[in-house]
Amino acid sequence: MTSSSRSVDSSADTAASDSVDIQVWLARHGERLMSSHANVQIAEGIVLWHHSPSWLPVALWPANADGVVLLDIADQVREAGRGLVSALDAGGMSLGYPVRDLSQRPEDALVGAVALRVVRKGAVDEAPNQADLVPLMQQLEDAVAGLERDILARHYASTLSQQSRLGEHLTLLASVLEQPSFNAAAMQLTTRLSATLHAERVSLGWRRGSRTRMRQISHSARFNRKMNRIRATESAMDEALDQRRAVVWPVDHDGDDASIPASSSAPVNRAHGSLCQITDVPCALTLPCLDGGKPLGALTIEREHPFDDEEIGALQSLMALCTRALEEKRRNDRALLVKMVASMGEQCARLLGAGHLGYKLAAIVLVGVASFAYFATGTEHEAADAELKSAVQRVIATPFQGYIDDARARAGDRVEQDQILATMDTRDLRLQQLQSQSELAKLASEAQRLRAEGENASLNVVDAQREQAQAELELIQSRLSRANLRAPYDGVVVSGDLTQRLGSAVDQGEELFRVAPEGNYRLELAVDEARIDDIREGQQGELVLSAMTDTPLNFEITRITPETRVIEGSNRFVVEAELAESPIELRPGMEGVARIEMDEARLVTIWTRELVDWLRLTLWKWWG
Repeated sequence: MTSSSRSVDSSADTAASDSVDIQVWLARHGERLMSSHANVQIAEGIVLWHHSPSWLPVALWPANADGVVLLDIADQVREAGRGLVSALDAGGMSLGYPVRDLSQRPEDALVGAVALRVVRKGAVDEAPNQADLVPLMQQLEDAVAGLERDILARHYASTLSQQSRLGEHLTLLASVLEQPSFNAAAMQLTTRLSATLHAERVSLGWRRGSRTRMRQISHSARFNRKMNRIRATESAMDEALDQRRAVVWPVDHDGDDASIPASSSAPVNRAHGSLCQITDVPCALTLPCLDGGKPLGALTIEREHPFDDEEIGALQSLMALCTRALEEKRRNDRALLVKMVASMGEQCARLLGAGHLGYKLAAIVLVGVASFAYFATGTEHEAADAELKSAVQRVIATPFQGYIDDARARAGDRVEQDQILATMDTRDLRLQQLQSQSELAKLASEAQRLRAEGENASLNVVDAQREQAQAELELIQSRLSRANLRAPYDGVVVSGDLTQRLGSAVDQGEELFRVAPEGNYRLELAVDEARIDDIREGQQGELVLSAMTDTPLNFEITRITPETRVIEGSNRFVVEAELAESPIELRPGMEGVARIEMDEARLVTIWTRELVDWLRLTLWKWWG
């Protein structure tokens, strides 16, 4: 039963619950009205009161009156909501007036109806005069107004009492929340409740398995669990927790629990009776500590005077707030290992117990994915950055020191074999050629003269000079023949652009062009060093270039080189591969991503390989 159902909704219900007060009021005012008038007398009176959801008679005067006729009159007053005066078939007149609770809204204010049968004195069957009824009706209104004031005063007193109790409970709750541990919070709760309720003893127990164990007793730092009083208290707590409701002792005179309305069944309270016999404390109350319907513990209060419904309801509200705080503190007090085990147990209980359909479905999906990843296999792939290069490249260098005369090709142009790429300025060479030819003719004429004169020694010198001049002429002719820079084969100019260097000087051996044969490429892969041991010659793979994302290209590993490169802080080994086919759109220097097909492995191994390798390195680093 909740505190809201136990608490009194209005002061009118409080007044109605005490029918003796209404009976006293009716008798007192009935005699007063009858004694104040010489010509009329009150034959009988009845009070009809609202007991939600019905209306019931709660007072009758005199005690031996029939009241059947007046019951109908009171019901008419209730329906009309105003005072009524009417003649009765049985003789006499009836006076009726409604009773309202002034603390309620106007539509809910009507709480009772008073009906009186008035007759002439000395003639019980004769109706009194109209003039005699007016002052009688006024006095009835005054009497009802006094009753309404009493109801309002009682409502005000009840509100003050509830506010005071609420303030005390909030203060107690704050003191419980500010404690750092369960034991400190439990001691604060039991000790302060004992002082507030004037209790002999307040005990707090908490569930362990299927039994409740005593955890704290007010004003007691230590206690012996083997004492009969402690065991009896734990049994009383179990009794309340098993029924999941408040249990109070003693029972009222009708044999029902004083805390339970007449409409509900009384709880079993034998253990509480035994507890009171052992402790010689006449009254005991146990409140279960429930969290979401789950029994966590119980609070037992023992004192000399009994508990009322309003007090029990307020205590239930207090424990509903304190239970969660106490449970959280108890959980926080546990050791870390115990918390881990308990958390695993809770998750298993959710998984295997009733309810939590979404949790179970998620677990089934997770187990299915894990099983599939463990038992299913797939081809492992290693991704690597790839760059397309020509298998062979020829460098076209400057044949001699001179100047660029003409440029007929640049990087990206397709060229044919012996096609002129650029020409050198040969004007100086041709002048040197003419000079050498002239020198050679002069020496030939000189040699002829010396031969005719027979001067063999001088002839040998001239012949040597002729050979030197002839060599210089051949060198100049060789340079003239190489002044046109030609393509060594059909291919593509990979690098070189002399269109911006026409007329500029170049040194001998300076690189001017690079020419690569068309359709013959080499693929260079940058493989992470963590996976280089898994790469083998002959492995197949697939390449996707950035410029041709819609055309995958197959390749085969041909060579694993010791060359390394540092890319984005990671060390990579260079692996060479050969393309299975070379589309015409390929260009040297294209980049993309390659995937190398490796061995078959479990999917879970493939997915977690990098994580496992990182863990191995980390563990070896810290623990060797």
